[in-house]
Amino acid sequence: MAVRRIRCAAVYARSLERLVDVARSLPGERRPAPPLAIASREPVLDGAVVDAAALRGRLGRLLAELAGRLEPALTGALQHAAVAWDTFDEVAVMEPALHGEAAAIASAAAVLEREADPARHAIGLEVRITLAAALGLIDLIERRLAMLVRLRVQSGDPCLLPGERPFLDVAAALAEAARGWT
Repeated sequence: MAVRRIRCAAVYARSLERLVDVARSLPGERRPAPPLAIASREPVLDGAVVDAAALRGRLGRLLAELAGRLEPALTGALQHAAVAWDTFDEVAVMEPALHGEAAAIASAAAVLEREADPARHAIGLEVRITLAAALGLIDLIERRLAMLVRLRVQSGDPCLLPGERPFLDVAAALAEAARGWT
């Protein structure tokens, strides 16, 4: 099982590595990332028992749903960018039901993080960090797409849809991560 996980992790990291490489190629000031807060901001379900395997599956399904929603929205916005710069960056992926599911997953992860068993604690931490990273990427695309496009156009490779894929292919990275969690 450990060998399969290592091999799968290498396969799933490819889209994320491409995403990081493209992000690094964008011009502009480099700032260090803010530190990740260790404590969960979500309400913790006192006395709740969390099935770690089921929680991992829920996270995988949420990541897949986010990837499925982001792909057409981002591709459409980038196609539209060539003709209408004033409205191209309207990408909306999150909706109340997805926010609710993300909050429920974060709350269950916080329960696991409080457990004494190191394996369950680690799963809770892993789930929370993965969820925070995925939601951060979605938020970045929803709020800062215009800035990312401007940086891309100023870079050495201004193509927004190389190979008919978004230049920042967050959806592919989320889809690969989802396969790793389910």
